[in-house]
Amino acid sequence: MTTVERPCDETIRRTLRRILESKAFARSERLRAFLAYVVEKEMIGEGHQLKGYSIAIDVFDRPQAFNADSDPLVRVHAGKLRKLLKAFYEGDGADEDWRIAIPKGTYVPEYRHARTEVAETAAPAPRQPKPAKRRFAGHRPAWPPAPLSSPLSVLSVLPLLLFAPMPSQEMTLDLDAQAKLFNARHATERVLPAVTVKLSGAENSDAKAFATALRLAAQRHKTLARATDGDTGRPVSRNSALSFTVQVTWYDAPAQGIRVTLSHDGENVPMRQDFITWKRLETEPDLLFESMSLAAELFSLDGEIYNHAREEQIESPLMGCMAATQRYRKHLTRDTFETAWSCQQKLSPLRGDEPLFILSANSPLKVIGH
Repeated sequence: MTTVERPCDETIRRTLRRILESKAFARSERLRAFLAYVVEKEMIGEGHQLKGYSIAIDVFDRPQAFNADSDPLVRVHAGKLRKLLKAFYEGDGADEDWRIAIPKGTYVPEYRHARTEVAETAAPAPRQPKPAKRRFAGHRPAWPPAPLSSPLSVLSVLPLLLFAPMPSQEMTLDLDAQAKLFNARHATERVLPAVTVKLSGAENSDAKAFATALRLAAQRHKTLARATDGDTGRPVSRNSALSFTVQVTWYDAPAQGIRVTLSHDGENVPMRQDFITWKRLETEPDLLFESMSLAAELFSLDGEIYNHAREEQIESPLMGCMAATQRYRKHLTRDTFETAWSCQQKLSPLRGDEPLFILSANSPLKVIGH
């Protein structure tokens, strides 16, 4: 269905909240997380990035080596999600004005007005034959980019210096290169922000649960080097300029709820404060929704931390390149392409004079070229 109207973000959030709180979704934490994730991504303009790979990494905590082509995990859960949404709208959600749908063949949600669906059901359009898909000899899917799934893979949107041209479309990493890639991933701890999510004030079970949920949501945003609770015994960050703290504090008055304060460790001055009333955290779906929504606002490439680093001129070259590449993926204009290209051309390797990727043609660890 082609949707002409689109509800405002607040309407979408309220609709999503009612779905997550419904009996139909009560027993499926994974499907609640799945739906909340894809809706949030679509709302911030990243719907075109919703692929099986990124969903597997960010929602189902699969490793970077996950292969969406051979593992049907996400496709299976998408099918279950569609069935559960259908059950919701046949039951508790029958009177909903707006409906959230996940069309087959995509993970990008659509928002459909109930009266539009009724009209289309009454007068269905004639079925058109599907155009035949063209297949090109030797065509392979690109290495999954998933910008929020890996700080290195975010740069693979363009055929840039990270991938040297080779005679074959299939490129692989030798053992030495694998070790260097491993070191490069660890080196990102020096050039990406690190966050500590911790409780302050009087102990409260709701505040503790929210802090845990927010920390887990932060760990899914691979825009961060690390997200901890401060009790790991490890240093918060190898780069104090990119070290941040999120404090979660329970308040009984003037209204019961949680105050969430983001601050830069070096300045110890609040950058942002949010107050979430107790009523918005009454159920587990509420907790999941609020923590994931706030995490997107704080930790995404256009979120509070990255904007602060850019304004204060403390962002690393890698952070700048990730944000520039993200802007290209979002807008797909020539200017954003040239900015991302130029940035990646100038990007200094993360580890001394070693390149991020050294490519060869004889290794079991494969990377798909462009």
